[in-house]
Amino acid sequence: MYDTAVVDAFHNTAALSRADLFPDGKLRPITAISDAEIAAPGWVGSDWKSGTLLVAINPGGGGDKYRRNPTDDELYATFRAFRAAQDFNERAKSLDKLSRTYMRVQQGHNIWRIVRPISEATGECIDELAFINILPFRTREDCLPSRPVMQNSWSKSAERQIRALKPTRIIALGRKAWDVMTRFELPTDAELILFKRGIGDTYIPDESKAVLTKLAAART
Repeated sequence: MYDTAVVDAFHNTAALSRADLFPDGKLRPITAISDAEIAAPGWVGSDWKSGTLLVAINPGGGGDKYRRNPTDDELYATFRAFRAAQDFNERAKSLDKLSRTYMRVQQGHNIWRIVRPISEATGECIDELAFINILPFRTREDCLPSRPVMQNSWSKSAERQIRALKPTRIIALGRKAWDVMTRFELPTDAELILFKRGIGDTYIPDESKAVLTKLAAART
C-alpha cells in the first residue's frame, strides 16, 4: 500500500484544473476536450520502494486530428475516480487501480518501447518503477507551454510528487523533460539521467543505448 505522502501528492496533482496552471486557453486541445480538462497524475508501481522514477514532459493526445479510443475511456475514468476519492483509504485504492490501468494502457503505446528496456536495464520490474509528467495536462498539438506555465506546474505538481516518492534515480524521458528538470531545483539528491527519445519512440537513439548499458553495468 502507498504511504500517505505519495497518495496526497498524486491526489493533489489529480485535483488540479487547467486554470491552476495556464493563464488562458490558448493551448487547450480542440479534440478530446473533456479529457484535456483532466490532469493525468502518472502511476506508481505496487512494489515501489523509492527506486527509479521516469519523468516525461506531458501526456500526448493533444493533436488537432486526435480521436478518442477505448483506452481513453477507461484511463480517464480512473483519473476522474481518483480525483473524486474522499479519504485516504479510498484514494489509496483508487491510485492503485489508476496505476495498474495506466501501466497496462501504456503497454499499447510506443512509450513502452523505452519503459520496458529501462526496466530490464535497471533490473527493476515494472511494479518497482513510478512515472509522472512534469505537466499533467494535454496541450494543443502537444506544444510545450511557456516557462511560467512549466514553473507553475513544477511547483504545484511534479516537485511535490518527486518529494513524496523520494526516488534514488530519476530518468528524464526526452530532452524536453531534461531541459525543464535541469532548469528547476530538484527536491532530492537522486541521480538525474537523460534518456533521449527517437521520433515517436519508434527506435532508441545510440546515446540512450549507451545509457541502458551503463544502467545494466551499475547493477553489478
